[in-house]
Amino acid sequence: MKDEQPQNTEEGKTGGILTTEKKLVPKWMQRLRKIVWPLHARYPHVIPNPYGEDKAYYRKRDAESNAKSALDKDVTLRLGCIMVSEIFGPNEIETLYDGLEKIGWDRERTPVRDGSNIDWLKTQRLYGSEGTMPLGWVHRPDDAKKYVGVQYIAEFPKQFSSLLVTISQLTPSTTCMSIGFVLTDEAALEYANALNEPAKSTRVPMRRSGTYSIMGVEHVKEERVRRIREKYRNVGISWLSKNFPGFFSEHCENSHFPTVEFLSLDGFTPFDEDAPRDRGWGHWSRFVNIDRDFGSWTCSSVPSLRFSFDAVRRENTPNHMTVALRCDVLSEEVLKIYGGDSLSSRTYFANEHLDGIIARYALASYLRELLRSLKETRQSLSARSVARRSTSEVEKISAFFRRSIGVPSIAREVLALSENDASFRWSATGFTQKSYRDEEKPYEIKEGLKSFLGGLSRQLLEEDQDTREFLNQLSSAMGTKESIAAQRRMERLTYLTLAVALVSMVIAIVTASST
Repeated sequence: MKDEQPQNTEEGKTGGILTTEKKLVPKWMQRLRKIVWPLHARYPHVIPNPYGEDKAYYRKRDAESNAKSALDKDVTLRLGCIMVSEIFGPNEIETLYDGLEKIGWDRERTPVRDGSNIDWLKTQRLYGSEGTMPLGWVHRPDDAKKYVGVQYIAEFPKQFSSLLVTISQLTPSTTCMSIGFVLTDEAALEYANALNEPAKSTRVPMRRSGTYSIMGVEHVKEERVRRIREKYRNVGISWLSKNFPGFFSEHCENSHFPTVEFLSLDGFTPFDEDAPRDRGWGHWSRFVNIDRDFGSWTCSSVPSLRFSFDAVRRENTPNHMTVALRCDVLSEEVLKIYGGDSLSSRTYFANEHLDGIIARYALASYLRELLRSLKETRQSLSARSVARRSTSEVEKISAFFRRSIGVPSIAREVLALSENDASFRWSATGFTQKSYRDEEKPYEIKEGLKSFLGGLSRQLLEEDQDTREFLNQLSSAMGTKESIAAQRRMERLTYLTLAVALVSMVIAIVTASST
């Protein structure tokens, strides 16, 4: 909690309030306070502060903070959707085929084309074609009859009302599946409830230092929002990993999955460049990461639709996007096109503008995780560890080469994709960012994604080559070491054989002379 202030012995003993009057305290009282203070620091909610504290001051400060950090009366905030993406490379694509077949999404319920969805994917991968296969809305079997045109059904967690599924073929070797878990109307209000519900300052013990930190109302509410986000991320990730295990399911923690949260707003502009300068850090918009425009992207055709890749405040979820849409400024014509003003309609509207960007952001996250894996492999296979466990390290080297067979080809394909302007102009465009170099010409999202993917793919090629050379040298050194060890064992065996032969000869001579 980087903004929390630890309560030290001096200031904490007066409850954070500087006293202006000095009173003589008996020595026995001073000794008693010194004895009770460590117990209070360890159990601050049970044992009262022996030096006293101004409870009225804290109540007043909490009331003011609650008022500032709550939603305004004319503002509505809903968490509409958590979208989870998974990447299927050469080693994971069979699990996607199996998952589609098991869950019943391999063929359309009302066939339009001759081949199945699996056949389409295989063709795209074999012939190196890009493409998007939107499976559309997925409902529960009992609810499917309520909707027109539902092609696919599935059972999914009760916190979600429906799923929005898209499969994107990005390069010949990489396929991305993105599943949007649309929350129920009740679950969608959890952010707003967490912000509006009054909070109290709480004390968090710091056992090593013998003091405690005071979490203000702002910290408590920010932690509430973080837990809600983490809860729904984990539920969506668990469902996806169970049914369609890919690269992130096999090799990464839940926190590193590429995810997107969609916020639906009325009465408030997200990532507003005209936000008041005096808006404090305790404003509710900071807790949901939509308070400032720095690093955000704005839709050219719908300025109220914006998003951010910024992960500065999300160190534990580095591959997370925040998408926000202010809906009360949308025209009635736009709302009619996308089926009304429901939460699912708003989610679909945002996804229509962002599906290509989301897929390529997931691809960038995939490259970053491959880079992390390469670096971890080099670090784990140090010369010191090899000297201790040569056999196990040989197995690690062998496993690495088996696991990373397709990495160079993936990197080269992504590098070629980053140089294909038509691909991004078709499916990853329409958003701009203010350019600080040239204020008259905004920076386009396709240029940002192309540059990002190009840099990652070049770095991956270099890291992969360096790692392979390092492991080849390491295996050669280990082979030389094992060869020398084998020669020494053979020398010892030869000496032992000669000794046994010599003893046998001596025994034979002694026996012959005695007879």
